[in-house]
Amino acid sequence: MRPGFTLTLAVQDLDTTAHFYGEILQMSIERLIPAPDHPPVLILRHGPATLLFRELPVLEALHPGLFQNLDRHPLGVGVSLDFSVDDLAPLRRIIDRRQMHILYELEDRQFNRAELWLHDPDGYLVVLNQENIE
Repeated sequence: MRPGFTLTLAVQDLDTTAHFYGEILQMSIERLIPAPDHPPVLILRHGPATLLFRELPVLEALHPGLFQNLDRHPLGVGVSLDFSVDDLAPLRRIIDRRQMHILYELEDRQFNRAELWLHDPDGYLVVLNQENIE
């Protein structure tokens, strides 16, 4: 068995999440129905990590004690998802074309690193980073 990490995130709408990560960020997203008559889940695998996206009402139904106070805080507060990518340039063009708000942009020639920070549709902070920039 290969070591890894799985994180489940609550989202408002799976289609919106799939569009953001799949179409905009160009990541491979799988939609899975775990068993007949079960609600779908989105799966994003990135290196040894796996992100599961489930709609908030589904998670509330599965774990009512855990989510009973979630409405006190917006989704995404305090969560940062860092993704290493091969090339930020094409992602930056897609983000610009869609007129999405970039929170922060860094190009650090000394450490050969570039970053783009933005929020996903549910408020999770997404940090895209590229090593070995030229």
